Amino acid sequence: MEYLQAELDAIVCNEYNNRHAVFGPPGVYYKKCLRTLRQLSVTYKILPTSLVIHNVEQDGRCAVGGGGFADIYRGTMGKRSVCLKVLRLHMEQHEKTRDKIRKEFCKEALIWRQLKHPNILPLLGVNAELFSPSFCLISPWMENKDIITYLKNNPNHNRHTVLSEVAAGLCYLHSRDPPILHGDIRGANILVTDDLHCCLADFGLTLIISDSRTLSNVTTSATTKGTTRWMAPELIISSMSAGQAPNNTSRDVYAFGCTVLEILTLRLPFHDKKTDPAVIYSLIMGERPARPQNVWCSDAIWDLTTRCWTQEAAARPNAQEIYEFFRSTLSSPLFSVLLT
Repeated sequence: MEYLQAELDAIVCNEYNNRHAVFGPPGVYYKKCLRTLRQLSVTYKILPTSLVIHNVEQDGRCAVGGGGFADIYRGTMGKRSVCLKVLRLHMEQHEKTRDKIRKEFCKEALIWRQLKHPNILPLLGVNAELFSPSFCLISPWMENKDIITYLKNNPNHNRHTVLSEVAAGLCYLHSRDPPILHGDIRGANILVTDDLHCCLADFGLTLIISDSRTLSNVTTSATTKGTTRWMAPELIISSMSAGQAPNNTSRDVYAFGCTVLEILTLRLPFHDKKTDPAVIYSLIMGERPARPQNVWCSDAIWDLTTRCWTQEAAARPNAQEIYEFFRSTLSSPLFSVLLT
């Protein structure tokens, strides 16, 4: 396993250093190495030792945050502050479900470990001792927190740059072979680095939980609490009909459109709807958020946003188109002035 991981690291580093290959799909050898590594991990329920971190300590006994499936703790690794994301396995009553989550967790940790891009939060490693019998994902601690919090405190930060960087990270994920679905694009999952760049976090983890729960008889929503406002209409429909939610990249594109609105206005999508059921009803009726009146939003950006919300998933722009749009307009002085 260590040999395979070393080979993957070499390929990823070479790709990262070659700017022309940043958005290119990995080669055949890379895919064979990764597939073999994942098969070994699932069969023997282990990860490469290079992914396992032992010298990490928890700072304080209380979680500093959390979501629907994980608690966030601050930790220390050497002299470096790190984020410890602990999955709430104890909340799953069915052992079969817990085992499935563990297996999927190993697979997703391996995928995340191979990603290297300036707009993707890096995975430093995994620890299975600190919060046993659960485990935690270790990533850099972001003092600037998420992009919405940062923009509220720094309203003059260039929003066009923010959107361009988010699009770059999403394009990178979708350009993998096979494409990597984020599954939870929204402001809270866009973190701001120390040098004020944006990176996507928490991709794949929501899908691990929701996909694993389908194996048990537990009645559960197909959505993660609080994310309905960014959810594509086809996901709402599949949830109501007890069908399988379509796991394709177009759902990320829809959520990106909602995130554009969120970043420009610093308000939730469908902010005029007070409850999630009201949002769901609006989606079923084919409604979309209204164009903001109190902030500047160019016709070009609004047109792109509404295209991301197209009812037919196949008609939405792909991440490459979105990235090219923001990259081409980033050099425009007009856009830079108006979106600061």
